[in-house]
Amino acid sequence: MAEPLVIDKNMPRAPAQDYDFLRARGLEYIQELAGDLWTDHNLHDPGVTTLEILCYALTDLGYRTGFDIKDLLAPASGASDPPEISGLFPAHEVLTTTPLTLLDYRRLLLKIEGVRNAWLDPMTDRNQAGNYRESEVPIYADCVVGSLSYTALNTLGNANERVRLSGLYRVLLELEVDDVLGSLNESRLVYQARWGTLKGVVLSLDSAQTGVDFGVDLVSVGAIEVTQAGKGYIAKVTVETDGGGTLTLDQLTLRVVSDRPRASQPPIPITLPDLEALLADSAKDGPIPLFWAKQQRRQRSLEIVSCVLHAHRNLCEDFLSIATVQPEHVAVCADIELKSDADIEEVQARVFHAIEEYFNPPVHYYTLKALLDEGLCADEIFNTPYIDPAFTCDGQLVFTKPGFIKTEDLEQSELRRVLYVSDIINILMDFAEIVSVKNVRLRKYDSAGNPVGDGEKWCLAITPLHQPVLAIPESKIIFYKNQIPYRAKPTEFQKTLDHLRAMARKAAYVEPNQVLTVAAGRYRSLTDYFTIQHDFPQTYGIGEARLPTTAAETRVAQARQLKAYLTFYDQLLADYLAQLGNVRTLFSLDKTLAQTYFSQYLDQIAGTRAAFEDEFYVDKTILQDKAQRTRLTEDEVLFQERRNRLLDHLMARFAEQFTDYVLLMFNLEGDPLKTGQTLIDDKIDFLAEYPVVSRERNKAFNYRPEDPAEVWDTENVSGLEKRVSRLLGIDDYTRRNLACNALFDALFSTRKVGDNFRLEVKNQQNAIIFKSVELFPERSAALAEAQRLYPFIRQENSYQVDTSGGTGNVRYRISAAGVSLENDASFDTEADAVQNIRTLIDRYDELLLTDPACNQEGFHLIEHILLRPLSDQDELFEVCLDPTCEACGDEDPYSFRIQVVLPYWPERFRNLDFRHFFEETLRAETPAHIHARICWVSNEQMALLDERYRAWLRCAT
Repeated sequence: MAEPLVIDKNMPRAPAQDYDFLRARGLEYIQELAGDLWTDHNLHDPGVTTLEILCYALTDLGYRTGFDIKDLLAPASGASDPPEISGLFPAHEVLTTTPLTLLDYRRLLLKIEGVRNAWLDPMTDRNQAGNYRESEVPIYADCVVGSLSYTALNTLGNANERVRLSGLYRVLLELEVDDVLGSLNESRLVYQARWGTLKGVVLSLDSAQTGVDFGVDLVSVGAIEVTQAGKGYIAKVTVETDGGGTLTLDQLTLRVVSDRPRASQPPIPITLPDLEALLADSAKDGPIPLFWAKQQRRQRSLEIVSCVLHAHRNLCEDFLSIATVQPEHVAVCADIELKSDADIEEVQARVFHAIEEYFNPPVHYYTLKALLDEGLCADEIFNTPYIDPAFTCDGQLVFTKPGFIKTEDLEQSELRRVLYVSDIINILMDFAEIVSVKNVRLRKYDSAGNPVGDGEKWCLAITPLHQPVLAIPESKIIFYKNQIPYRAKPTEFQKTLDHLRAMARKAAYVEPNQVLTVAAGRYRSLTDYFTIQHDFPQTYGIGEARLPTTAAETRVAQARQLKAYLTFYDQLLADYLAQLGNVRTLFSLDKTLAQTYFSQYLDQIAGTRAAFEDEFYVDKTILQDKAQRTRLTEDEVLFQERRNRLLDHLMARFAEQFTDYVLLMFNLEGDPLKTGQTLIDDKIDFLAEYPVVSRERNKAFNYRPEDPAEVWDTENVSGLEKRVSRLLGIDDYTRRNLACNALFDALFSTRKVGDNFRLEVKNQQNAIIFKSVELFPERSAALAEAQRLYPFIRQENSYQVDTSGGTGNVRYRISAAGVSLENDASFDTEADAVQNIRTLIDRYDELLLTDPACNQEGFHLIEHILLRPLSDQDELFEVCLDPTCEACGDEDPYSFRIQVVLPYWPERFRNLDFRHFFEETLRAETPAHIHARICWVSNEQMALLDERYRAWLRCAT
């Protein structure tokens, strides 16, 4: 029963809302400051009247200030600002993170429709024998030659040290059971014939054939050829697919599961023509179309999981394989004594369902309300991977299963390594209908229904990374009532079991919209102000009734003097409410905000003889102008100082700070105003993207996006790149060309000579410092040759000086990449030619450092694990190995290592203090288990990296 709502009459009031307290303190101040001159503190005293009115006005301010924060932030329109402006992010965005642990990945995958459970098998401890996985191709450390190798033995015939890569996972999935197709965890289809001479026969269809693309739709079944193979059959089936193509399934295996539809009837004879006729059925419920549909569903599920995993990959981690978990069929045999009124079919269905859930415990989904009712806090509930409801794969929404998953449920749903008979007995004895359970045995069966090993009466070990599955056809449970044996009716039992499974699947789902939104407040009109002058008794003549028209000028002057005196208080009180009413604006992330002090224009006060603003303001147009009033309270320096402090406060709420960056920027810029505004913009950018730069700090980029173009000129970069860029004020963190391609256009020009063109390079004063002897028929041809030569301009070994002409006829040429250009000028000496070469290189550097088009900040982050060899034909990394092979991880250049490559020439990047700060920040933000190597490279090196990195990414997709 809910507690009744009551108003506590003795509820303590805040001092700012306690009129008696304020009046008493006011009188104390009067007595303290003017006690010798002012002794009459009775109610009739005008000073006391003024004090009382001001105290009342203060209680109004205190009352409004005491509103709930959601009311203070409520806008007049009723529609809240978007989070990137208000800075108020919903819990599911700001409290969550990208998957980090194995349980996080399981939570993520369990949100995918069709996935019942999932497990990640990592590269585990190398000290555990047989429990350390391998990568795609074995790698060895050959300490004799000091390099990595693909061979197990070195030149001395001794065994090389195996290099064990870390950060790789094998993903195992348990897919949901389909009512028609059966278990999607195995390719095998169990099919019961519905027509013809084989009606009622149950067949098993499977295929070990690889390379078949089941992603296309099947249109019809063509030629069929069935042959006998031992106790089963092998079929060769040709099918027509969507688009007119044909495929052949030449390794389709058939096995008869049951040839006796009813126990009371003899088995149905099976012939090859009958099987061929059955397989030729092209209807949707025919065996081949159903087998194709099952493989298609399995392939589609694996593709969706791959899409999700690569979009949520951790930095320096990758996935070796994604597959469905291999089933291990286990039959249960038992004798069960029942009460006399028990429904045998229902009990058997419940028994089998309970055993299935023991073998593979279900994962439950909880509503937000249920977890809050349990006493969990929001930060505990949302300590989970971020689930983007709008995430799609191939245009299809993926995360369609709302709700929260408890850690203990995940831990209990791990793949079982051992099945215990005692656990099964304990589960069954909880049934009210069961009296006793005896003679329980567990035994494995293969996919053909043949027993494997002996039956176990205590426990049964399950093969690692396999899932125990209850083999119902091979299981045998005999029920007893008063020592009389009974067997359940198969049809009724199966219908009841299907119903229990469907109810269990339905119970796992919860209603959508399990989010904790930002509470909506009530707009309180906080800026509305009622002047204190209208609260005075009419005898003062300063209220709305004003003085009578017959009042003497002396009386008018007295009223004006009092009104002017009280206007000071009015302005303070009105400005306080203006500040309170703009709390939402003050703490917003609006870049257009240009003030931190807010004021009001007083125009609702009655005058004495005319309008108040005409009577009391020297120039009311100045005060009416919001910008003019703002300048009276703060200049640009004060605004930036206060705005930065407010943003610092907001960042401190997330345990973030820009202190070191602020100090460095003031030292670099030297202009406090420019630096202050830059810092404001950088902090706002950081806060506006905080959910992303916070939760994605350990996330890698997606190297297999659905759109292959999303690897270059894209925001598809790692979370570390986003976070470091925002912390350092790097505006553009996209992956793009970082080499300054605009430099080529600034460096080279052409001049027409007759009908041909030559190449020229000019200095800043527009004087020619290089012109080619070679002429080209087209301008484009000249520039094409220059483009090939351009990457080698700074390399001194690209220049050849020819002194064979003697003094006054020394010449030089530039030769590289199959292009050779000779300077048309002659020099007196070799030193003069070398000086001209130096001038040409200096011009290149000058343009690189001064051209605004080249002052673009950014960096590449490359994960070594993605460069691991996928075949023994791939080139291996160079390593430094101790001849004794006593390495400390140096033999593995792939695991948990990143390379960060930056251009050296952008203005801030040329400052050594900023470089040092960048390197410190990057290493501090990089996960502790990852080693970062940082390189500052030239424009030529960056151009080469841009080209090769882009080509590699396009191949990797």
